Amino acid sequence: MKKTLLLTILTLSIALLSQFAFAQKGEVRRFDNASIENTTNIVKLFPNPTIDYLNIKIENSELKHATFTVHNIIGNVVEVKVEEVEENRYRVKVDNLSPGYYFLAIRDEKGHFKETYKFLKRQ
Repeated sequence: MKKTLLLTILTLSIALLSQFAFAQKGEVRRFDNASIENTTNIVKLFPNPTIDYLNIKIENSELKHATFTVHNIIGNVVEVKVEEVEENRYRVKVDNLSPGYYFLAIRDEKGHFKETYKFLKRQ
């Protein structure tokens, strides 16, 4: 019993000490000057919830020939019209969809980018 209690206390002590060891002042500031702004393909859907059109804006994009697929909540593909408004800006016509949640899947032609986003269609 004493060995189990001692082992538990030792394990908890090591766990607590390891937390503080990695959160030292120098460690927290290690990435201050690092360039972590190389995030590509920042996707914004608006307005969400939507009524007539869902606008898609892809910032910092490297996508070539992106394809868009809309799925209903149970995963069935729903036919929608997608038009390119300008470079990296698209508009999806959703006025004929029933109210509810849908998923917009965005993929590029080479398969490097595959993301799915949820949106709500209102009446």
